[in-house]
Amino acid sequence: MIGGVLPPGFKEVLALVEERAGLAAPSCLAAALEGIQRAMARANKDDVTRYLHEVALDNALFDDLLTELTIGETYFFRTHEHFDHLRRVVLPELRERRGQEHLVRAWSAACSSGEEPYSIAALLMAEGWEEHMTVRATDVSRTALSRAQQARYTDWSLRGPSADRMRAHLRQEGRFYWLSQDVKRHVQLGYLNLALETWPSAESGIWQLDVIFCRNVLIYFNRATIEGVARRLHASLDDGGYLFTGPSDPPLGDYAPFEPVLTEWGVLYRKPLAGANAGHFVPLQPLAPLRADGTPFPTGPQGTGRTGSGAFPATLEPRARPSPAGGSSGAAPGMPPTFGADGSLPGASAPWGTGPSGSGAPASGAGPHGGGTPGSGARPVSGGTAARTGTGTRPRFPLSVEALETVRQALARGDWREGARRAGAQSADPEEALAAVRALANLEPRAAVFACGEAAVRHPLVAGLRYLEALLLLGQARLADAEKSARQALYLEPGLAVGHLLLGHVLRRQDQTAAAARAYREAEGLCRKLPPEALVPLAEGERAGALADVARAEWRRLERMEGGDAS
Repeated sequence: MIGGVLPPGFKEVLALVEERAGLAAPSCLAAALEGIQRAMARANKDDVTRYLHEVALDNALFDDLLTELTIGETYFFRTHEHFDHLRRVVLPELRERRGQEHLVRAWSAACSSGEEPYSIAALLMAEGWEEHMTVRATDVSRTALSRAQQARYTDWSLRGPSADRMRAHLRQEGRFYWLSQDVKRHVQLGYLNLALETWPSAESGIWQLDVIFCRNVLIYFNRATIEGVARRLHASLDDGGYLFTGPSDPPLGDYAPFEPVLTEWGVLYRKPLAGANAGHFVPLQPLAPLRADGTPFPTGPQGTGRTGSGAFPATLEPRARPSPAGGSSGAAPGMPPTFGADGSLPGASAPWGTGPSGSGAPASGAGPHGGGTPGSGARPVSGGTAARTGTGTRPRFPLSVEALETVRQALARGDWREGARRAGAQSADPEEALAAVRALANLEPRAAVFACGEAAVRHPLVAGLRYLEALLLLGQARLADAEKSARQALYLEPGLAVGHLLLGHVLRRQDQTAAAARAYREAEGLCRKLPPEALVPLAEGERAGALADVARAEWRRLERMEGGDAS
């Protein structure tokens, strides 16, 4: 429903746009009003009622109105990370899977004035696909398509950091640049309203696609239109095809069965492979633990395998590790220096297996979550939904003693993949996968890092896995990798206070003092928003007030080191 206050008639114009093109009500009605008025002026109309009647019947007027209500912001190789990923990952994988003679089919949805599809075509040509490629380009604005067909550009289209890649295909005449026919001939332009149920189809060429760029257009749609577009985008892709969306576009996982792919710059989507090619991915079914001889445990409430509740009855007890002084420590070896409220880094200390006295003996009944009996000193950690809420109320997933032995055998022979599989890192349940990684960390931290990667294939949007991965990498002094994982966790969950705290620690270790101080400030700010006694998500039972004090002490100390204001 169109809300806000608009002069009579203008609200009905926006309602027409929503009905015809699926565009949601704009957040800034004043800007929308000005846009409608500009479109009316070009149409020589000063009566909005008359304009509404004509724009409903005249496609050219409607297209002109859409141009005013949407931002056709584009330039060559815009968001270069997408094109780099296409070049470095998608195309080599496609060539390996489909062969040298495969015809790459790409589509630029909402192509505007053409910079995006022409950039795709130029990249495919540069990567050796010139004779085996086709690029479709569509838009709801016929005005924009006319500009794309003309292919005449200015310096404004070359302002991006990677736009120089396009200069070899442009001929300058005065202040204009004309695109070469070598690139133009590979791009097929056409009208398409994404909001309508007219695609995919073989007739339009929008089907069995390898690559789709649909960027910065979904932000304009209402929820119902987003759902329909997402479903049709998924249907338009060939098995294994990729979808690139804009950084501001809404997530699509709730609307279609895409496989999200998390990268260092953000998320893209893939249509999972089917049939014989499915072996390229981790199996989609959870893997139950096996006996030492490789046979499965019996199922059912009386068996030693998975119970009806989804838990395993016996526990996986983390092994106590000798400390440098000859004692023992339940923490995984090589974990990062401590600095938390109790002298520990949240998520990296005794709760990973320390007994009630702190002696390092395994906590009685402690499962891979670290959740033991009351008073054991073990505190629960949660992943998936619980990781975001900090409730930690979901069931534990301990392994049987026999399953644990198979994990240890796999690790002893250096087979981390098998160890991760038998521990449950490939489980369809994100908490169970997270539990498996935590358990492996007490046995072999390097295997735990590997298991994090395995689990992230199944659960790329679970911030807890990336946070735990960063923690493990920091413990191995892999600072650059730890920073990358920490930033991925924060990309997925910007409000994850311990993620900012951990990032501050990683940056501090890399002597990035100013950036570390900013991370600590952010962590403090997030913790201060909570009641002082509130539990902080993924903080191993730490309270918001205590962690806020830790973060404040850290950034104040760094500012004193830099000679800054320590107030």
